[in-house]
Amino acid sequence: MTTRRSVLKMLGAGGALAWGGGSLVHAQGNSVTITSLGGKWEQSIREHFIPLFKKRTGAEVRVVLGGPSQWSAQIEAQPNRPPLDAVDNSELLAIALKNKGHVVKLTPDKVPNLAHTPDLFRKPFDDYGASYQYSTSALFRNRDKIPQEAKTWPEFFERAAKGEFGRSITLPDISYPWAPHIIWHFATVLGGGVDNLDPAFEALKKIKPYIVKFWSTALEVERMVISKEVDIGYLWDGRITAMMGEKNPTLAFNRPGPNSLVTLSPAQVVKGGNEKLAFEWVNTLLDPEPQLQYYKLINFTPTNSKVIIPDNMKANIMPLNEGVTPPYSELAKVTSRIVDRWNREIRG
Repeated sequence: MTTRRSVLKMLGAGGALAWGGGSLVHAQGNSVTITSLGGKWEQSIREHFIPLFKKRTGAEVRVVLGGPSQWSAQIEAQPNRPPLDAVDNSELLAIALKNKGHVVKLTPDKVPNLAHTPDLFRKPFDDYGASYQYSTSALFRNRDKIPQEAKTWPEFFERAAKGEFGRSITLPDISYPWAPHIIWHFATVLGGGVDNLDPAFEALKKIKPYIVKFWSTALEVERMVISKEVDIGYLWDGRITAMMGEKNPTLAFNRPGPNSLVTLSPAQVVKGGNEKLAFEWVNTLLDPEPQLQYYKLINFTPTNSKVIIPDNMKANIMPLNEGVTPPYSELAKVTSRIVDRWNREIRG
């Protein structure tokens, strides 16, 4: 169960979390230990980024699968001998690691591709991290079961509360690292904000009887879609498009208005690790060529301004001016309250 204490620990108000996967044995030498989510994300890391990194450095790469909460906890638990050299993170956890002094600032001399990475993808982290992709919130649906898309988030919640979709919905669980961002976004599109989260929680309580499962990883969603357990749900645009095609011919998606939540994946260099190779790894993540291949596979949008998207793939990209990002510092202050309230009102 995700608790207020666990979130405070992750965000900087307490000690380190224990990692359920056991301890990591880490030797520096001519190797770098990096992180990746699973599925097509991992596939792209291995097929597109690692070969370029090895070509440039001759170094070996060890990939640790999991999620930002686990990785941040591992770093906090062993600050003098970090088990990771570079880490993919969520925005709030990236800022927490920066504030605690566990990561190193990125500079153009060590990460040349920073020069082609716009401020939006660096400045929220004061250059103690840089995002190599961004994704946007979307609703997937089974077109055979739900022919008419929900054009706005308020429409989705209204129709869901009426039982129009039946018990066939899936939404993110509070244990998902980006859950506070999503709660904030639901609140804003329903008339609230970071200081008034009531609209989000009231809407979630109304549709709770129709939720099949609150998911913690995108892989869970993929399994539920394949097994036909759910007909509609929340997921990121790239993850949905990666599932579409011959295996899921009835799967469709849209980005409900009035706006979509934009999420980033800041890559960070861990202090005290193999910093030299970690800088090279982050520079590789920010490189335009593997970013383009990553986009072709998973449809998460590249951040390097030199990436040239083929014309036949541009339709999948949401203009950034149609998206919103949370006020990270304000959101961090209320995250523990979000978790408390979720455990009382949604999980309970």
